[in-house]
Amino acid sequence: MAAFKNIIFQSVLNRIFSNKTSAGLRFNFSRFKSDGAVSVKSLLQDHVVGSNVLVKGWVKSLRKQKENTFMHIGDGSAEQIQVIIPSSLCHEDCCFNSAVVVRGKVVQSPKVNQPIEVKAENLEVVGRLDVECFPFGPRKIYPPEYVRQHIHLRPKTTIYSAILRLSSLITTTLHNTLIQDGFISVSVPILTSNDCEGAGEVFLVRPASEELCREMGNNEKLEESYFNKRVYLTVSGQLHLEAIAGGISKVFTMGPTFRSENSRTRRHLAEFRMLEAEIAFCSDLQPILSTIESLVKQSARSLLEHGKQDLATVGAYYKENLEESLDDLLKKGFSTITYRQALELLLENKNSFNKSPQDGADIGSEHELFLVKHIGGPVFVVDWPAKIKPFYMRTAEDDHSLVSCVDLLVPGVGELCGGSLRENRHSILKKRLEIQSLAETLNWYLDLRRFGGPPTGGFGMGVERLISYLLKIPNVKDIVPFPRTPHHCPM
Repeated sequence: MAAFKNIIFQSVLNRIFSNKTSAGLRFNFSRFKSDGAVSVKSLLQDHVVGSNVLVKGWVKSLRKQKENTFMHIGDGSAEQIQVIIPSSLCHEDCCFNSAVVVRGKVVQSPKVNQPIEVKAENLEVVGRLDVECFPFGPRKIYPPEYVRQHIHLRPKTTIYSAILRLSSLITTTLHNTLIQDGFISVSVPILTSNDCEGAGEVFLVRPASEELCREMGNNEKLEESYFNKRVYLTVSGQLHLEAIAGGISKVFTMGPTFRSENSRTRRHLAEFRMLEAEIAFCSDLQPILSTIESLVKQSARSLLEHGKQDLATVGAYYKENLEESLDDLLKKGFSTITYRQALELLLENKNSFNKSPQDGADIGSEHELFLVKHIGGPVFVVDWPAKIKPFYMRTAEDDHSLVSCVDLLVPGVGELCGGSLRENRHSILKKRLEIQSLAETLNWYLDLRRFGGPPTGGFGMGVERLISYLLKIPNVKDIVPFPRTPHHCPM
């Protein structure tokens, strides 16, 4: 029977691909044939002298002479190819950053650093550029504050396109490193009915149509009409990851998170990406610390192996030797100190700060940067006071005033990520939720402790902060393609 079904299926496929079906079912596959265009990277690596090529990209530099016009074409990769075309064939609309299609032949180049170039036979401008109004000029370097004013156009700049490529390399490495370590990638909701951090820094979500809200909510609270409760943009996917870790032992997610803080520092955004991971059967902080350190170092290693050209571009722009700093990062392990040890160091140097550190209080940004400078590199700070940390963190076995948690501090950024063991003792967690009036909202979270929930631990890492640290970019607004901050949400 199975063989018979296969014969029928194959017959149907043959009819489809041979166009022997009825007129209404015929497929015109010629519409989707490739035009044969090659990437600049493959052109430089694979094409032999004398071959005909079709290249698409943007004009990155242009030099017109009487007989010939010389230009460099880039297609969004780090590489560019020189194109030579008779000036009589160079369209008048061809200018810096216009989009072009070039047909020509690969020839040897007299330039030592690029063995081939393209001798163009035809050039078509497929995207004109208004030179007088375009905010960026060729061979000019603009400060980040100016580039930031034109976020819809800044991918055209050499510096920002390099940052985007390196950011992609880092996020791909984070994903692959966790997969190779046995983690499963999962999705968690952006819309949520809980405030994971309990700080109230959430964006409330409701339909824009008041008519719809009244129709669905019987003219009661508009913000509760659609879901029958208040719903927010997520501040963290941790609680949902814990639910999944009740059946899959190692899980992670990477997605947008939102904080409604009235903060306009170089480290804060209203919308940013968070890498979050959860490990089941985790009763010690060490697996969490090891995973975090591995992610940071693997990202540094990938940049050195696959991003050298873009690293040179970003390093020159910010006047940093990125290869040297990444090499140094890989040479030594991260330090670990307790909150108490960190506080003692800070109190010994309290006259160095604008705001003095307080015993039992959180550590400020200037204190974080002091610690990493004093210690000489990234440092894990563990065992924090329970009273300043969220409800889900596990109380330390030997001191109930502390929780088993960690913050990773890094140079130039301060706090990069935070993690903890989760409180898996039902009675203790229930009491905490009742004190914070969360028992009803998070009854499902409490259920995880009733129905075979193992001890878990995990962490959250700010992806843009990691990129800022590794590439030494001072402001995260220069990393995110479309930054959202207080009083600022263009596009």
